[in-house]
Amino acid sequence: MTALLGGIAVLAGAGLIGDGRLTGAQATHLRVDGADWIGVAAAFVFALGLRSGSRGGPLALERAEVRHVLLAPVDRTTAMRAPAIRQFRFLLFAAALVGAVAGVLAAHRLPGDGVAWTACGALAAVVIVAFGYGTALCASGWRIPSWAGSVLALVVVAWAMADAANIAEGSPFVVFGRLALWPLHFDPIGFVAIGVAAVVCAVGLSLVGNVSVEAAERRSTLVGQLRFAATLQDVRTVIVLRRQLAMELPRLSPWVHVRVHGTGRLPVWTRGVRGVLRWPAARVGRLALLGVIAGLSARAAWTGTTPMVAVAGVALFIAALDAVEPLAQEIDHPSRRDSVPHEEGWVEIRHVPVAIVTMVLVCAVGYAAALVAGPSKDAALIGAVCIVPAALGAVAGALVSVVAGAPSQASGGTWSVMPPEVAGMRLVYRTAFPPALAIIGTLPVLAARAAARARPPVPAPSGAAAAGAGVAVVFFLVCGWVRMRGRIHAWWGAQMELSGRG
Repeated sequence: MTALLGGIAVLAGAGLIGDGRLTGAQATHLRVDGADWIGVAAAFVFALGLRSGSRGGPLALERAEVRHVLLAPVDRTTAMRAPAIRQFRFLLFAAALVGAVAGVLAAHRLPGDGVAWTACGALAAVVIVAFGYGTALCASGWRIPSWAGSVLALVVVAWAMADAANIAEGSPFVVFGRLALWPLHFDPIGFVAIGVAAVVCAVGLSLVGNVSVEAAERRSTLVGQLRFAATLQDVRTVIVLRRQLAMELPRLSPWVHVRVHGTGRLPVWTRGVRGVLRWPAARVGRLALLGVIAGLSARAAWTGTTPMVAVAGVALFIAALDAVEPLAQEIDHPSRRDSVPHEEGWVEIRHVPVAIVTMVLVCAVGYAAALVAGPSKDAALIGAVCIVPAALGAVAGALVSVVAGAPSQASGGTWSVMPPEVAGMRLVYRTAFPPALAIIGTLPVLAARAAARARPPVPAPSGAAAAGAGVAVVFFLVCGWVRMRGRIHAWWGAQMELSGRG
């Protein structure tokens, strides 16, 4: 399946990337600063491995295996080496495929041989993933406290981003970027990245038996439930279980003690704001990081790499799933919602403003990151116009995902009696439609680019504003569905009952 998806990505992406070769100035800029930004990706993978290892990962054994094998009078390292190698082998395969796809797509715009870009992309991805996986094994074997792992991960990512933005220098993860850019400029320091990844993996595999049994059992239980929820396409349950896996708990006291106006008249707004103010630091940092990824991806789409709008949209969609947390909590506790003498849509639609404000802040972080990556007057104007549409599109996708819930036979209506082929199409639709709404919110960037390239040229902010109006229309349609879906389902159920009697 991974190879099949990779082939589809190559075929689809190759047609979208064909936006022309980089100019000489752009190629020079990539040669100078490209390794720094690839180093940010390597630092992010390192941070993921560090956080996973400090929480008992990266292995997720079966609960019976934890209780009977790890507590048996056998060497734990010997018992755990085989599952570790199997997981490591699959991760390397997936990394090689993703890196090769990235190399094939990069060759459409970058100077150099396509085979060289494909090989170096696969090699760099394998080395980065191997380094991150080895880090996770080392953190688990040394039993690094979770708070220490989180702090170190934050420092490393911040250092790499500061280096990429030319605020600070000396990030050690630049060597991974040098390796990935070998087709542009061969730098022997890339061999250092290969050596470091090999050493870290060897040390991690030697420490694989030092994992905490308690942490392994807790992780096995949660990961098993998470996999089952993912199989059922229950995104909400996946999010809740992931937070438990990461031990992400709300703060005992809010970040800022503020008086929320309208407490008596706007109880839903008040509760939502108070909930956001108690978000843990990890969630706030994750949303800021997703905002940065979305901003840099939108900037890359503006400069000519069209598929990056999909990356920006998916990043904002993931952030919006956290932004609609007050609404998700309302749906998770229907008895409290049903105690209000109003329809469910009347209550749920009042959670949307909090999500919009949160996503506007996330998009503002991405806007700042895009300006830092390439400051210009045009970028400032276009980014300012695109903030609100991007936020609205992401919130629309999250609303559909959270309100629709997991697929079920009871909610399927006539879908339950349809042929399996149609049911498969419905499943694909339910999975792809929410992220697609978020991607639609980033399309004003492409509209601005098309306006700037038109003959005669049209002001780019005007093109972005026109596309943003279309995004607003889609958003209000989604809000109308949230508000009236109870009546729609009741009407549809009545029509099915009448047709059944007839």
